[in-house]
Amino acid sequence: MLRSNIPKRRVVLFTAALLLSGGSVLAPALADAVTFSAPDGTQGTPQQETTGGATRTGSQCAASAGASSEQGAMALIPSSNVGLTVGERPTFFVFVPATTAKEASFSLQDESENLIYRTKVPLPSGGGVMGVALPATAPALQVGKNYKWMLEVHCSAEFDPDNPLVEGLVRRTEINSALASKLEKASTNLERSAAYGEEGIWYEAVSALAAARQLQPQDSNLESNWEELLTSAGLKAIATQPLTR
Repeated sequence: MLRSNIPKRRVVLFTAALLLSGGSVLAPALADAVTFSAPDGTQGTPQQETTGGATRTGSQCAASAGASSEQGAMALIPSSNVGLTVGERPTFFVFVPATTAKEASFSLQDESENLIYRTKVPLPSGGGVMGVALPATAPALQVGKNYKWMLEVHCSAEFDPDNPLVEGLVRRTEINSALASKLEKASTNLERSAAYGEEGIWYEAVSALAAARQLQPQDSNLESNWEELLTSAGLKAIATQPLTR
């Protein structure tokens, strides 16, 4: 009999996984567990359960024809408003509702509020969760440093104080021995997402699971894992929104 040693306080979703071996033999694999447990020392500015990071609602843009959403733009960030990354240039995820706005500005600031990166990104006209990846030309995040990232939806003029704005915090940390061991054993994006989530590494947990869903958009198990991961981090309001890119 297998006994689970996962703490009860963690939200866990088990999914059955099948691996194709030798191109012809279908063999069952151990169930994967997608878990997010915020580590100690990541307290930022606590938010309400469904806010997903600090938000300036502003004058929400009118939804495109035939589409509507009662949920405003939201950063995919734990309810503490700060998430950890182990990458030099992580990917940031944001939910943007259906809108007539065509683009947004993404910016990144260091601890002294110095602007270190800014770019414009196109918006999905039908709304959904989108990712913004830092390119190789962007400065690498430094270990142990906090950064603030923001996405401003251009409802009207660029940098208009009435534009909707979402923001979150990111702190880069090093890969510890426990995470390194789990990643060495992981062979799929789902397994990597579980490993990152168990160790409290938010940005890579979301990125790995998003990559898995984009490769297999019809996989209901991945969809369920995605919803559970977001819900466990206080993002229930957007857990079922479509993943656009």
